[in-house]
Amino acid sequence: MRYIPIEKTEQDMILARSVYDNTGRVLLSCGTVLTDEYIDKLYDRGLPGIYIEDKLAEDIEIEEAISEELRNEGAEALRNGDVDAAMGVGRRIVDEIIQNPRVTLDLIDLRSYDDYTYRHSVNVAVISTVIGINMQLNRLALDELSIAAILHDIGKRRIDPKIINKKGKLTPEEYTEVKRHSEYGYEMVKSRIDLSAKIKNAILLHHENEDGSGYPKGLKGNQIFIYAKIIHVADVFDALTAKRPYKKAYAQSEAAEYLMGSCDRMFDREVVKAFLQCVSLYPKGTQVQLSNGKEALVVEATKSPLRPKVRIIEDGTDMDLSSLYEYRNITIVPPHDGDIS
Repeated sequence: MRYIPIEKTEQDMILARSVYDNTGRVLLSCGTVLTDEYIDKLYDRGLPGIYIEDKLAEDIEIEEAISEELRNEGAEALRNGDVDAAMGVGRRIVDEIIQNPRVTLDLIDLRSYDDYTYRHSVNVAVISTVIGINMQLNRLALDELSIAAILHDIGKRRIDPKIINKKGKLTPEEYTEVKRHSEYGYEMVKSRIDLSAKIKNAILLHHENEDGSGYPKGLKGNQIFIYAKIIHVADVFDALTAKRPYKKAYAQSEAAEYLMGSCDRMFDREVVKAFLQCVSLYPKGTQVQLSNGKEALVVEATKSPLRPKVRIIEDGTDMDLSSLYEYRNITIVPPHDGDIS
């Protein structure tokens, strides 16, 4: 299968993954042949793209970190403000991921504009858990981390939806209010005896920066608990790679560059290192431009994160860019303006 941005979707393409609405109901099933009417509806919903099946990509398999059913269940729990259900989903996220601890984050989440907030929190829990596994956290810590991550933005329920969903630039007053969401979230859970102090701490402090420039307390370095540091990295990465009404999605390679460039200022360097071990800078099934002018599909990652194995779209030839003997003069051209194909 391969990923096609919504603006490049064409009639008669065949869906490789089902498309869901924001309540978890199937809108279009895997195997559906697309029509212009279907494409218009997907575009109107704000989906960034779809996965399709064709001969060129029929052998490219992309594993899900967690099942689509669990993603939808988590989003629904958050939509309803059901903390107990969200906690259960957090634990089950760990259950599913530890069954395949070598999973890499290849799959692009096909979320619509109106489903962003809830799917984002589920994604942050998934990414945080995979980072935690790479940092060799024990099972109790992974459960706590995943629960804190899925609840990290719950305080946004206390903020006017018009501000949260505003398409334009926030006013200084609106931005100040949005920044209070971590404190609101802490207030919402601080009296619960079934949530540890570590979880509550992470919800409160997930926007703290290594150099003390974050909020709400302006903590530095070792003053920030590890769960908050991990969630901070996962949160920013997922936000950058999401398509929103007011911005294009960053490519995963661009978002990773941002994280690396912000080490010791915003992010903990060791957390970013662990993150880079589990994220695909060039996800399988996505299209890239090569320095020789050819367009190619990413087939699989190699030991060199910046040089995956690719397939030339023009003739179907595979090239392992990590083979410097054969292809050292060929590189992937960075995407422009946050574009991802």
